[in-house]
Amino acid sequence: MFLRNFIAKIQTLTNMAQNEILAVLFIFGSGLAGFGLKLLDANKLLISTDTYNSAIDSAMKVERSTFVSTDFQNNPNPALVSADTLKPKETFFPASGTSSKKSEFTGIVNINTASKVQLMKLPGIGEKTALAIIEYRSKQKFNSTEAIMNVKGIGPKKFEKIRNNITVQ
Repeated sequence: MFLRNFIAKIQTLTNMAQNEILAVLFIFGSGLAGFGLKLLDANKLLISTDTYNSAIDSAMKVERSTFVSTDFQNNPNPALVSADTLKPKETFFPASGTSSKKSEFTGIVNINTASKVQLMKLPGIGEKTALAIIEYRSKQKFNSTEAIMNVKGIGPKKFEKIRNNITVQ
């Protein structure tokens, strides 16, 4: 009862929706709880540091392995490709044995069907150029890999960088 009245008063003062207020209260409460845990002595922690670290590591593994618009073999899902608006994730700490450099990308991307995220894996292709490729192919499909040079932002030098990584199957 108290919480309902409190939320109603905040709604009238701030003109916020109930869900927005609950989200703010949750964030504020989480911050207070975190501050309270910091004040506890290290021996009295409810959750051990190892458990906490393994939970964070697990969440990071899920984050690294989540892809949009593709199946496990990296084939595009046509139903999702058109709605793909996510930017590729920046990885500050890549998994051991992997490289975040796009110049070392060794896969093949079909420029007639690839999503924005897949196109952005190509060396020298950023979000703007990937969107330009998608815009171009929505009007006419690429008949050859060289036809990608008709897209604004892709000249002979950039084409040479991506030539071995693109196809028009």
